[in-house]
Formats: sequence, C-alpha cells, structure tokens
Amino acid sequence: MDKKLTVWQAACIITGYGVGSGIMTLPYLVDRSGLVPSLLILGVSFFFSYCMHMMLAEIAIGSGKGSQIISVFRTYLFRGPRGSIFVGGLFILTALVLVTNLAAYVAGGAEIFEAAGFDPLVAKILFYAIAAAVVFFGLKVLGVSEAVSITVIMVIIGVLACASLLNWHNTLPWGIIGAPNELLAFFGMAMFSFVAFFSVPQAVEGLDRDPAKVRKAVLLGLGLNLVFILVITFCALGSSARITELGIIGWSEGIGLWAQILGSAFTVLAMLTTYWSISLALSDIIKEQTKLHHRICWLIATLPSLILVLLNLGGFLEIMRTAGGLIAILMAIMVVPAFRRCRKANGRILLPDLLASTPMQVIVLIAFLLMAVGSAVSL
Repeated sequence: MDKKLTVWQAACIITGYGVGSGIMTLPYLVDRSGLVPSLLILGVSFFFSYCMHMMLAEIAIGSGKGSQIISVFRTYLFRGPRGSIFVGGLFILTALVLVTNLAAYVAGGAEIFEAAGFDPLVAKILFYAIAAAVVFFGLKVLGVSEAVSITVIMVIIGVLACASLLNWHNTLPWGIIGAPNELLAFFGMAMFSFVAFFSVPQAVEGLDRDPAKVRKAVLLGLGLNLVFILVITFCALGSSARITELGIIGWSEGIGLWAQILGSAFTVLAMLTTYWSISLALSDIIKEQTKLHHRICWLIATLPSLILVLLNLGGFLEIMRTAGGLIAILMAIMVVPAFRRCRKANGRILLPDLLASTPMQVIVLIAFLLMAVGSAVSL
C-alpha cells in the first residue's frame, strides 16, 4: 500500500499524538496559575517544542530511509558492539512504556463506552478493536483516519466554543499570578501537551523526507495543538459550571447534557488518535529492530495493551504512565547530541542556523528538563 502522505495527513498524525496528552488538564492549571503568565508560558513551550521536534525531524531525514527513532539514535549516538547493547536496552524500555501507555488509553476509552451503557468487557474489546484495526492497515490508512478524526475534533471544539459564548458564567483569571510551583506545573504540562516525538519519523517517512513538506507538517501539527489548547482553555474557564481537573467535565456541565455527550465523543476521538500514533510508531520500531512480518509487529504492538487492561493492572499502569514522561525526557536528552552529529555530517537540513546554534540547543534541552521537574510538582 502506498505510504505517501499529504502535508495535512502528516500534520494530523503529529497532532493526534499530542491531542490526548494532557490538553484537557490545562484549564485547571491556568485557573491556578493565572491567564497572563500561562499565555506567556504557553508561547515559550510551543517555541521550545517546535525546536526540539524540528531537531528530531532533521536527524530522521539525515539518518536514511526507513529509520525509526531507535535506529536514528543508533546512527548518531550508539555505534559499535556496546552501542548495540544500549540500543537493545532502549528498545525494550521504549516498547514496555509505549505498550502500557496504550493500555491506559484502552482503559480510558472503555470508561466512556461503559458510561454509554456497554458491558465493561465489551467496552474494552470494542475500543481496542476500533483502535487497533486502523493501525493494521498501515501508515496511509492511519494518516487518512487521523485527518478525518482531527477534522471532526475541530468541528466538536468549534461547536462547544460557540455554545460557550452563549453560556459564559465566569470571569477569566486575568489578574492572578500563581505561585512558582503552580507556574512550573503548568509549564511541565504545557510542554508535555506538545510532545509527539514518536510520530515525527512517521511524518518524515510519509512525506518522503521532503524538507519543505516536513517543516510545514511539524509546524502545522504543533500549531493545531496550540489552537486546541487556547480555545479549550478560554472556553472552559469562561463557561464551566466548575473548574475540574479534566476540563471537559466542568466545561460540558456548564453548557448542558448535549455538550456532555459531545464532550465524550471528543474524549474518545482524542484517545483514538493518540493510540493510533503511538501504536503505529511502536509497530514500526518493532519491525525495524526485529525484522518480523509487519502483521506480527502490529499484533505485538497492540494486543498487550488489551491484555493489560483485561488483567486490571491499574497500579502497574500508573507507574508506567509516569515512566512514559521519563522516556520523553530521555528522548529529548538524546536528540540534542544526535542533532549535533547530524549537522556535522549533513549540514543544514531544516532548522535555520540561529535556532540550531549551541546556545539554543542548551536552552531547549534545559526546557525539557524543567518539563520533567514541572510534571513532578505537587499542587
């Protein structure tokens, strides 16, 4: 099957990865941090995330055809016999973390189906079947599915935003400046909401490593998430019956029952798009590292997520979701030195020299380390 993607489809794969990663928690954090500081932090977070994802895209282009994120690091960081040991360890850790993150999305999607009246077992199997089936057909079908789903999400958010203007109950927190720990917590979650590392190689591959198209896809993909964050945050703060930790709950309550139903549809789609992006990335990583048939790799990437949910390993999944944040930090730490070697070997591919300078690399890396600190802050 043709793996070529349009720029829009590639951007939606990047957006789909991030749209389920904490966006709905941001209104609650903005309410505590204050709107003006949060907007400034959000702009900074978008800029640093754009730089990091462009670095990753550049090394994916420069490393050669078919390179997923693990092989990218093998090319530029882990060479020789000892390098194979590091790559093997990184592969196992990545697979374990991504599978358990996928299980969290199966569990979350199943909860929505259960609330709609499905039997708990049926709900889990149904969500898994919908999520895994799309990945079975590969990159092109996933790109089309992501594009359709992101378009539907845009419509849902647009409808809820219009309804919010008619149900504006609250004063926005313009004059609030949160405590340092609250601002740091918001920065951590804002940065995390843009993280789409594992989907970048898919976008690069689908766009046939065309630098101009990849540049547009990364900017558009992250930009869509920025727009979603801004619209959801303003509308949830203005029309929520109560500011809840999961923003869609209080937001839809403030509008009415139909909005709660629409909010549930948004949540399911957000979880599906993230599941698709993560599981395709994992399937491709497994195929590249093991050379197994792509259908077997698909099964290895997706089926354990259902098994973990059926075994009800809630505590284990909670631990591994934390590990998911840690591996994002690990990836960020490795991107910078890999990018430096890529630049030395290939010259400029994507980023302008100013954004690729050593001081900027250091600042971006510090930003991602602060993301880890912010994610661990208790409010």
